[in-house]
Formats: sequence, structure tokens, C-alpha cells
Amino acid sequence: MKAMIRTRLLTVLAASLGLLFAGCDPDDREDKYARPDWLVGKVYTQLRDQPDLSTFALCLELTGYDTIVDRSGSYTVFAPTNVAFSEYLQAQSYNSVEDISPAVLSEIVKYHIVQNPWTKTQLRTLDVYGWIDTLDLRNNKPRGFKRQTLLLDRNRKLGVTQRQGGSLVVVDTTESNWHRIVATDSRKYAPIFFREYFDIYELNSEDYEFYFDRPFESSGDIYYAGGKIMGDEIFAENGFIYMIDRVVEPLPNAFQILESGGGGESFTDFLNLINMFPEFEYNEEKTFDQPGAEQGFQVDSLFDIFYPDLTFDILNEQTSPPSGTFGLPNNVTIRYHHGLVAPTDAAFEAFWNEYFVGSNRWNTISNTPDNILRILVNTHMSANPIYPTDFNHGFYNGEMDRVTLDPANIIDARFGSNCSFIGVDQAVVPRVFNSVAGPVYLLRGYSKVMYAVEEAGLLSALKREGEDYMFFVESNTNTSLDSSLIYMNGRFSLFTTGASVREYTINTSSLRTLIMNHIGVRNPTGAPRKEFIRNLTGNYLIVNNETGEISGTASTTIGYQGLVTRPNYPVMISTDADNGTTYDIENWFSFSATNIFQRIRSEFPHFHDLLMQAGLGNEFELRYTFLSENENYTVFVPTEPALAASGADTLQGDDLKDFLRFHFIQGSMIFTDGSSPPGYYETARVDERSTPFTTVFSKIYIDPGVDVIRIPDAQGTDYAVAEESGSTNLMAGRDVGEGTEVFRNLVITQVIHEIDRALIYQEVDTN
Repeated sequence: MKAMIRTRLLTVLAASLGLLFAGCDPDDREDKYARPDWLVGKVYTQLRDQPDLSTFALCLELTGYDTIVDRSGSYTVFAPTNVAFSEYLQAQSYNSVEDISPAVLSEIVKYHIVQNPWTKTQLRTLDVYGWIDTLDLRNNKPRGFKRQTLLLDRNRKLGVTQRQGGSLVVVDTTESNWHRIVATDSRKYAPIFFREYFDIYELNSEDYEFYFDRPFESSGDIYYAGGKIMGDEIFAENGFIYMIDRVVEPLPNAFQILESGGGGESFTDFLNLINMFPEFEYNEEKTFDQPGAEQGFQVDSLFDIFYPDLTFDILNEQTSPPSGTFGLPNNVTIRYHHGLVAPTDAAFEAFWNEYFVGSNRWNTISNTPDNILRILVNTHMSANPIYPTDFNHGFYNGEMDRVTLDPANIIDARFGSNCSFIGVDQAVVPRVFNSVAGPVYLLRGYSKVMYAVEEAGLLSALKREGEDYMFFVESNTNTSLDSSLIYMNGRFSLFTTGASVREYTINTSSLRTLIMNHIGVRNPTGAPRKEFIRNLTGNYLIVNNETGEISGTASTTIGYQGLVTRPNYPVMISTDADNGTTYDIENWFSFSATNIFQRIRSEFPHFHDLLMQAGLGNEFELRYTFLSENENYTVFVPTEPALAASGADTLQGDDLKDFLRFHFIQGSMIFTDGSSPPGYYETARVDERSTPFTTVFSKIYIDPGVDVIRIPDAQGTDYAVAEESGSTNLMAGRDVGEGTEVFRNLVITQVIHEIDRALIYQEVDTN
């Protein structure tokens, strides 16, 4: 049966073929397969037919690309006109294109050819996700302004040497017998500028002119790097041709710019600093993809190079999005471009001598910790290109600091293949050096605190602008003497100094607590006897303006959990910080936080008994039920005689509750240092204006002054007064950590003042 079916199918097929050939005349077949008159030629053929592009056509012929682009593939050619070539040859002192070396000419040709065909509309409507869609909020703007050319740089041979610790440093190949051959990661990209690109990033035509020395003339214009597209696209079978009015030399990447210098200046010192941060990764695929490898011939090992500690990879053509950007394709080079501001050798030397040379300074690069050198480099880098528009408004560098540039300091400007480049004769000073963290980074004697700040991730907080910090640090010498901070092999620890000696490892969380406990959010005014300054953990520093002592909420001891107390009299460290003052202390501050329930119960028992009688406390849970853990409170506690005189013992039910709750100010911590403004403050008493739907709390007028807090009556005269003393400014709080931390994470949320008169709602100013 199968044989019969197969025979019938073959018969039908043969008959069909016979009919097909019988209906075909040989002459008709010849006409059918002839090239139609309407079909244009491929890229080179079309280009050759343009009289204004004859010089570039010759360049294609001299390099052999005439046959390449006319054989296979699809391309977009940005062809310089004959006039453009005449200007280029004259500027380069060539008589003709034949005088250009074959290697250079080949690079020029390949850089003018872009992979794939692009119409004018398509040049202006692309992003990393593909063609933009005005209805797609994630992909509705043409941020994709670069295209990949045919130019692929040769693999790069780099000299390397090993630093102490094992990491590699890139050096000149003449300085080392050891080398790495880096596989070029990608063909070069060329930028294409159009009005929409400038609008998206709020740029203007001067930003283009700054790098390419020509104005952006019209909103409808398109520029291929420095060359303006003239006229419409010229269609070819396998792509498009555009006439441009300049020869575009291949744009160098950041490494190539720094290596070659510019503006008559050298950037070698800055490049050498960058070259301290490479990482090499062996690329097996590219190694064995080399000619001869499959046949067993010996070939060079190829490596990929990265700079993971820096803002971007200066040697790679592919670019990356800023850190924290998610959901993008693997290759986002068409959208993202980086920025580099490089100081000249003279500028770098002047900067180094000013900040690093001197007593207790790092003095040499080899002595300077890598984290500081990394900051220096990233301060001069940006994840995004830098334009003149950014000079005054500021741009964010790799350290996430806002930087402004003085145009008077700019000596060179170029738009590279992976970054915009600006050469300057004055280095950019890292923000950290002008902050309260400056001394611990610049002075060798505080390096342990510097490493602690780095490990705890607190540098961004310490260098914040617009603050007025007090930053207290203990020197390397003192932390060694009291064993309160040991740093060895990247590990932090400390030793107790009590009856028994024990080592504790300090994890990142505890390290953060230690540092933040020593950062006050403001400097003292010096007016009151004592000032109470909140630190970054939510605890408090106590400044005694009479004696000069500064402490935490507990007595300062020598060493961790020390048995010997010793007051701290901080000494200001010389610094030009613009966000506060840095002080040296001999011993770390100590902190405690007593639960408000326990504090009032132990120090004001009669007031506590009334709270319990009113049903406002839970003895088992050690808390007052009407207080929130997430709220701040100021409590005015009447003395026992004042309570007796008020008749509080005779109150019952809601009357007692209202009386007691009226002594709790919620939402504010008011001290006797005058740091709080006078005004009406909300109490915890539920006001009579409350409804079943809205709770209103009664308010009371409080006038915080220097060393005193006044509470006036309805006529404005003093009703109750709390003066700075041992029975005022009593703080309470809680531990918000797990309780196992080396440094407890304590938060102060209440302050208690004893007053000699109970607060009666009807007798005080309640607005």
C-alpha cells in the first residue's frame, strides 16, 4: 500500500513539472531573471554615482570596502563630501587620500559606516528597548543617540605589575615584563545628535558646540558626531547613504584620551591613578576564537578588563547605566554615555601637595589607602555625560556629589566614544574633604575611624551639605590604649577593660551605631548651662557649657564597659568643614536609655501611682497604655506637695485621666536649652471638642527659654516653671535593637521635668 501511494505521488509530481517547463519559453526566462530597471544598486554602487562623494568612494576602493559593502550585509554610510575631504586633507597636511596611511584610512572609512540601515526617522526614534512608542511611558523618548560603527580597535597589550596584597596595576609596557592582552569589548560607537535628544536632557545648542566647535543650527538637523547631514537619505538596496559636511575622525575612549593627552597638556598622573583599579578576567571564548587556535597553534591569552570600583570602565567601548538602574537590556550603550573631568599633571600635583603632604598626612600615593584614591578618581567621573549646561547647575559625580565647574579652568574638551572629556588645570576637590569627615580621611592618625565610616556606609551622611554637625572621633592612639576599636585584616573588634578581658567582634550594624552616636545634628549655641543635642541614632549628647564637658546619656568611661569614668573635654580638630565641626575625644561616649514607665515609677512614685489608679498603665508590660512607642513626649511631673495641693487624689475616672494626660506633651521633646520655639503644644488630654469620628487633643502654651521652661496662665504670667537642675531634662527611651549588639541601639523619646505646680486645664493658657 505504501509503495502504491509513493508511486502515485511521484507520477503527479512529474506531470506537474512537465507542465511547468512546457509553459516556459527560454526567451521569457531570460527576461524574467534580468535585473529590473527600477532596482537601485547597493551601497558602494550608489555612492559611486554621487559626484559630490567621489573622494569617499575612492577611500572605499583603497581600503577594499567597496566590495564589502556591495556584497552582503546592510549598512548606513555617513559619507563626507569632497569639500569636507579637501578641508580635512588641508588641516592634516595631506595632498590626497592616497597619502593617508592604510591603517588610518581604514579606521576613517569604518568609522563612517554604521551597521544596519537607518532612515532619518529611525535615527531619531530609538531607545534601548527598540523603536519608541508614544503610548509606552517606559519607552516613549528617543534616548538612544549612538550607533555602532564597523570600527573595531585592535586588542590592547597592557603592561601590568603586582601591588602589595596581590592586586594588579596597569603600567607602561616598557616598565614591566608582565603583560595582559585585553580583548576589545566592542566596535566603536558614534553619537548622533538631534533636537529631541537635547530636549529630553534639557540641553541646548551651546552644549553641542562646546564639544564639536560648531553651532547646532536648526531643529530639523541631524549631526553625525561633528558632521552635519546634508539633504535626504540616499536609498540603496542594502542600506542608506547620507552626505555629511565633515570628515569624522574616530572618537577615542577615555583611556585613549588620557594616554594621548591634549591641549598641550599631559594627564598621565591621573591615568596612573585610574590604572590602580583594574580587574582582569580571562576570556576563554575569545582566546580560542583567534586564528590558529583550533588547529592547535599557540595563541595569546585574551582578557576582559573592568574597573569595578570606579564609575565606569575607561577602556571599554560599551557603557553601563548608573548604579541602581534596573530592568534594562544587557547592552545599553546606545543610550548611556559617561563623563570624565581630568586634571593635568600640574593640577594633580598642586592638589596632592595641598591635601596630602604634611605632618600626619599620607604624603605619597603608595601610603594612601585605596578607598581614598578611589574617591579621588570617582570625584572626577560621572555616570552621565557632562555638558556646559551642567557647569553652573551642577552634575552628580561618581561619589554622588554635586559638582560645578568653572569654565576658566577648562583647557581641553572632547566628546569621546564612551565619555565626554574635559581637561582642567584645577582638580575637583572631593566633597568629603570639605566636610566634617575631612580630618579622618586626610589625617593618618584617625584612619581607624575612616575605615569604620567606610564599612558602616556613613560617608554620604557625613558629607551632606547644609548640615551643622558635631562629629566626635577618637584617634588611633587612644583607641589602641583603651582597646575600644581594633582594626586588623578588614575586621573590627574591641576588648573589654573590666575585671575580665574579652574580645567582641563589631559587625556593621554595631559599627554604624558607634559612629552615629558620635554625630550631633547641630553645634551648641553656648548660651544655656547645658544643651541637649540629638545624634543620628536618636540618642542625645549633653553639652555642659560651664565646664566644657560633653557626654552621652551615661557617664563616659575609659574603654568599652569600663569601670573608671573620665569626662571628655573635646578638642576641635583643625578643619575647613562647611557642614559642622570635628572634635577629638579621648574616650567614646557612653549611652543609656531607661524605660519611661520604670523611670517615673522609681523617681516619681506618687505620680506613677495615680497613673496606675487611672488605668493608664500596664505593670506587666511596663508601659503606659496611652503612650505610643513611635512618638516623642515631654512630661511635666508635679512634685508630691504640688499633687497634694491640686487635689489629684480626690479625682476619679475620666477626670483623673484628663488631669494626668494633660501633663504629657506629645510630638515634641522640650529641653531647658531654649532649642524649642515658644507656642501651643499638643497634650495627650482628649479635648471636649472631640467627636466619635475625630479626636482632638487639648493644647497648652509653653515658652522654652535659656535654662528654663515657662508655662503661663491665661493672663500670661508664670504659672509653672521648670529650671535646669538635677530634676529636669531626665531622659527616657528604649532599645530598638535585638539586645545582643556590642553597641546598643538606644533611642531617646521622652524627657521629664519636675515642676512645683500641677497643670490645671482651666488655669493655664490653652488657646
